[in-house]
Order: sequence, then structure tokens, then C-alpha cells
Amino acid sequence: MSAELTQDRTGDRSDDRADDRVEACEGAPVIGPPPAQAVAELGWGMWASAVVQAAAQLKLADAVGDEPATVEEIAAAVGADVPALKRLMRALVGFRIFRQAAPGSYAHTPMSRAMRSDAPGSVTDIMLTGSHWGWEMWGKLAESVRTGGCAFQETYGKDLFTYFHEDDNAAGETCLKGYAAQSRAMNPGVVAALDLAGVDTLCDVGGGHGSLLKSLLEGNPGVKGVLFDRPHAISAALPELRAGGALGDRTELVTGDCFEGVPEADVYVIRQVLHMWDDDACHTVLANCLKAGRPGGRVVLLEQLVADPPETPWDALMDLHMLLVMGGWERTAEEYGAMFERAGLEYAGVVPSGTPLRLVVGRIPG
Repeated sequence: MSAELTQDRTGDRSDDRADDRVEACEGAPVIGPPPAQAVAELGWGMWASAVVQAAAQLKLADAVGDEPATVEEIAAAVGADVPALKRLMRALVGFRIFRQAAPGSYAHTPMSRAMRSDAPGSVTDIMLTGSHWGWEMWGKLAESVRTGGCAFQETYGKDLFTYFHEDDNAAGETCLKGYAAQSRAMNPGVVAALDLAGVDTLCDVGGGHGSLLKSLLEGNPGVKGVLFDRPHAISAALPELRAGGALGDRTELVTGDCFEGVPEADVYVIRQVLHMWDDDACHTVLANCLKAGRPGGRVVLLEQLVADPPETPWDALMDLHMLLVMGGWERTAEEYGAMFERAGLEYAGVVPSGTPLRLVVGRIPG
């Protein structure tokens, strides 16, 4: 199950294709020629996002079963105002999330079924990851671009995870559930891309509840795993990883701070953690991996990479999200390579995973 290490490459791409793909949204107010219309529709995108967020928060998909449900039945199930809910359902039907079976009656579509809590890979937890603070932060984007400052820190006077711990535990749990849902969606690609042949011990640094570690251990029966994170995350580790669980005899749950040190291991996996911090903080974590890691081992970062021009708008959006919420940023493959070299690791290149995440690999000398 090996994957060839390749340097990530992006060439110059013409922006001319963008104009060719501009199509006015049917029914949207017409404000000018196609380029102006396209820009306006992107600006109005927050309206559509709010509609989906509201559907997720109200758990509307769970309120509709195999048969159509009336707006009154849905409202009773979710505790909503009937006339207001009817207006929301109209918008959802317009976006093909639900189908109007009859006036005032609604049935599932594939999109609405994907939002059910019992759907495989349900997107609802992912949609709710940002909570109220996410909306607030994106409203401060222009100011953060002016100052270069982290909007969350400047608004709340503390970092995101301190806020979760001290002010809003519920938002923290919602956020962790969303991260876990995203992880589950991408885990199969990561497992296929990460070669663990001959590895004795794998350490997931900042691994949260352990979704990725669980998948890696299931896909590599000869490997032992260490889930390493702050106490609040380890206390909520998946049952399968605990003593008596399906993988408990191969898993060690360790609490700690990666800025102070990490457990000994052959391979360190660090998934979407370093993008939260500045270069000096990242250097500290990588240096700790070098110090504790076994000679010849690896440090594998699972990160979205940015390029100029961006390969997708989502890479650039995640980069801005990090600016707003954590004060960190997404990096290029070359920037991560330089970061590895600075920490004393040997940069070994990038492995695609078939997901938005790339495996950026560094080797421990020896």
C-alpha cells in the first residue's frame, strides 16, 4: 500500500475559463452583464449559506420520514413557527433540499437525506462546526485584512480553544463533532495514501477523539497507536480506542501539550493542526517530534496546500478562515519543506490522498 512521493506542482492557468463558466443563477435579480451578475451572486451566497445552516440547526431533515410531512408536522417536531418555517422550506425547495410534494407538504431529496443525523457521512455536524462565532468572524474579514490580526482573538480576548473551555463548552463539543465528521469523510483516502509497512508505533498528535487513528489502526493491523491531545479531547476518545474496546489493546491514550513534548513513535501524523499557528510555534512542534521520534521515522502533516493561482477556491477560503479564527494560515508545499528543514527534518515531498488533504512528509535522520 505504498504511494509514490511527489513534489506538489501547480502551473500557470488561464483565468479566461472563469468567464466561460459564468452562468446567471435562474431567478436571481439581474444587475448587469454576466461578470457583474456572477460577482453579485457570490456576494449573495451568504443568504444561501444561512438557509442551509438554519436547516441544520433546526434538524429539519430528521423531522421528515419516508413519507411527505406537512409544514405543521415539521414545525411541531422542531419547535418552529409555522408561517416562518413555510418560508424557509420554500427556500430549501428552491435549492433542491427537500421537494414540495403538495402545497404545504414536503418530501426528501437526496440532498435533504444527506442532512439526516442517521445518514452515512451526514453533513449536518460539518455545517454546524462554525456555530455563531463563525458568522461573526467572517463579517470581520475586511478589518482583518486591513490589520493582519486574528478576528477571534481581537473580539473575544482569547484564542478559540480557551474560549471553548472557559465560555462555551457546547460550542466546543459541536466544533469537535464537526471536525470528526470531516475526518471520517476523508479517512479512507488518507489510510490508502499513508504507507505504514514496517511501522511499530504511530502517534496522532492533536488527534481529537481519535477518528483518524481508529481508521489507520483498522487498516494496518500490525501497528500500535498513540492518541495524543489535551485532556478534554482524550476524555472523549472513541470507545473503540479505550481499554476493552476493539482497538484498545493496540492504543495508548496520552494527554499532553505538543509544545512541551510528544510521545516516542516511529511515525507522527499531524492533521490540520500546524495551519492554526505561526512558523515559530510550528517549529517547536516539529522539533519536539524530531527529539522524541525514532531514527528513520517520519513526520506526516495532513494539510490543505495553497498555490498561486489557487487550485480551488476552497484552499484560499480555508486560508482566510485560519486568519480570522486562529491567526494561522495555509502554506505551500515549499513552505512546509522549509519548515521541516529548519527543524532538522529531511523534507521528502507530498503524497496526494484523493481528498483536499495532502500528506506532506518529513523524515527523521538516522
